[in-house]
Amino acid sequence: MTISVGGCRVTFSYFFFVLVALLLLFDTSGVAAAGLLAASIHECSHLAVMSALKILPEEIRFNAFGIDIVRNSRPDHGYWKDAAISLAGPAANLLAAGLFSLFCRPIFQVFILANITLFLFNILPVEPLDGGQALYALLCLHWEPAKACRIVGLVSFCFLVPLSVIGFLTLFRSSGNFTLLLICVYLMCLLVFKRGKYF
Repeated sequence: MTISVGGCRVTFSYFFFVLVALLLLFDTSGVAAAGLLAASIHECSHLAVMSALKILPEEIRFNAFGIDIVRNSRPDHGYWKDAAISLAGPAANLLAAGLFSLFCRPIFQVFILANITLFLFNILPVEPLDGGQALYALLCLHWEPAKACRIVGLVSFCFLVPLSVIGFLTLFRSSGNFTLLLICVYLMCLLVFKRGKYF
């Protein structure tokens, strides 16, 4: 389903709603709800900085991989702004974790952990995560976009291979803990199937 909001296409995938419904349905610990709230803070921070910089997204996609804020691939507004937009999401999660940790109440622990997890995940210099997008923008300040893209691809590979090895070792040594391995597979799928500029 696609609607238009102020010239921006907003696309909703059936699988997005199925995924959210399943997470909330089977979540008895509140982890899914905390994760969704942290993700909302993350994406709203991207949009807030884009709005402050007067850079409107072309499309917002709600899909099985999460939420993609797609912007125009032309660097008319400058690579520094691209980097700021990319880092706004992780920065908001880190700020939220820091602020709520001041209260030191058990009820906030899951929410704090969700924000820290999102920060650590998205700050990785892996394309097309926020860290990878920011790295690409900063590299474009010194090199041609094609060269910057190759460097980011190499850095992504150098991060994913060791993480995958650690994931396999963890799986075999911890009697079925495949969390890290699943994260690596997810990142590889993002690297292969998602192209373009996302926040």
